[in-house]
Amino acid sequence: MKTMLRMIVGAAAVLLMPVAAHAADDPFLGVWHLNKAKSIIGKDPGVKSKEIVIALTPDGGMITETVETTTGNGEKQIAHLPFAYGKFVPQPGPGMDAFSVYKTDEHTMFWVAQLKGQTVAKLEVDLSPDGRQMTFRYLSKASDPDPALARDRYVYEKQ
Repeated sequence: MKTMLRMIVGAAAVLLMPVAAHAADDPFLGVWHLNKAKSIIGKDPGVKSKEIVIALTPDGGMITETVETTTGNGEKQIAHLPFAYGKFVPQPGPGMDAFSVYKTDEHTMFWVAQLKGQTVAKLEVDLSPDGRQMTFRYLSKASDPDPALARDRYVYEKQ
């Protein structure tokens, strides 16, 4: 029985090693806080604070975004976006039914939201050379097609 238990534990460790190795190589993973002072936000919707957590899961990854605003009832809003690098993952909505994250190099990735097969938003996410700062820039957003949106920069710092 002990031999069987050791084999099961050993097999589980071997299966989890690629996930752990990938996590160590992925500089985007972690907890990120918005630095409004360093950001350029043309149409600020009243964001008081914003945190993004990017973590690996057995199916790929999870982006958890927590936003606290100065408007409304002041409650924090939390969104969960499951993802797998390089492919679209179904989403519960609202505003999108599929989401993809793909990397072009070790410091650049893109987030793409789709609704009924059409791109409704695309963001470029750039990581600083030291890996301590992440900058988001909308390339397109169907709900706000104003070209000024492309000048906005949301700067996050790794915690």
